[in-house]
Amino acid sequence: MPDLSPACKVCGTPLSGVRAIPPRVLRGVRRNPKNPNICNICDLKAIKGEIAEITVLFADIRGFTDLTTTLGPMRTKEMLDEYFHAVSEILYGKDAVVDHFIGDAMMAFFNQPIKHDDHVAKAVDGARDILHAVTHLNGRWALPEPVGVGIGINTGFAAVGTVGSTDPKDYTAIGDVVNIAARLQGQAAAGEILVTEEAYRQVAAAFPGAPQRMLELKGVKKPVTAYNLH
Repeated sequence: MPDLSPACKVCGTPLSGVRAIPPRVLRGVRRNPKNPNICNICDLKAIKGEIAEITVLFADIRGFTDLTTTLGPMRTKEMLDEYFHAVSEILYGKDAVVDHFIGDAMMAFFNQPIKHDDHVAKAVDGARDILHAVTHLNGRWALPEPVGVGIGINTGFAAVGTVGSTDPKDYTAIGDVVNIAARLQGQAAAGEILVTEEAYRQVAAAFPGAPQRMLELKGVKKPVTAYNLH
């Protein structure tokens, strides 16, 4: 488990130690389940939402259906729990919000509510760390066929806030930037990190000459230029 911030990285409210007792008791302040380095009060302030620049990451396990058939539902669940725990810790360390899990897929976004000028680089670093973690997990699991993960990353502006309720747990991001990241993830093979052209521009110096693809994505009118960073 990585070291957690002793205070909220957005508002500075103490989250651990003696100084955290008054806000915890009097205001109900606690760590946010989507990133324990943020407090729940900051999410309450974000209920109305805003348009914000973010970077979105989707990751999905390849061959999940076959894995369930081979190992059975309980063993597969145990492996998913271990995988999602490892991935979440990586992304918390990059100051991302781990938005939600859907089956064997997950979504996270960067630069809200914790701001970073290099949020694209943080997403790419997180993606590479996820692939390294999967390699490590495969060594432990010793499956007949190793697990693979495909990742899609996009950056741009989205509506960020709670959707459908006033519960901070529903804090999420909505917009084309999210949809395209999800579609890119669907095109990524196991071990690939596909990023949009806009995202690549911001990390190109670290990945010169990355292979380029033109992709027709479902629900996207124009072809999307993507780069493979693995």
